[in-house]
Amino acid sequence: MSIAIAQFAKLALGHVIWPMNTVSETRLARLQMLVKKHNGSLADLNEAIGLVRTDATLSQIRTKAPHSKTGKPRVMGDDLARKIEERLALEAGWMDTPPSYAELHGEEDPRTKAWQLMEALTPDQWPTAVRLLAALAQPATGTHGKQ
Repeated sequence: MSIAIAQFAKLALGHVIWPMNTVSETRLARLQMLVKKHNGSLADLNEAIGLVRTDATLSQIRTKAPHSKTGKPRVMGDDLARKIEERLALEAGWMDTPPSYAELHGEEDPRTKAWQLMEALTPDQWPTAVRLLAALAQPATGTHGKQ
């Protein structure tokens, strides 16, 4: 049986499974997270990783500025990714690891909490959890069976 990609992408909870990102796309998403963490300032992030505040490297990567020789958008290479991880005391490979739902949407997001609870379940608890979710996913009915 075949299924359309768009149909496959939707889960019961309404969460969409996005196509896998390239390493460059993942690093760009992580760069955006780091900028936000550093007061929304590339200058502050530059300083935190030991670059001059006005260094244009991260800005060029962030805006995908075309390289003057190749015309291709600038991307973050391995050396810079490892340098950022080292300077900010991040786990090796952090720049290459797609952000979790919690990192993207926050710990207080209801789906984040649901995912965390589901991850804590033991295998024998899964059938019950699935039945509960299926029951919750049913359309609500009003009085006398009317919606």
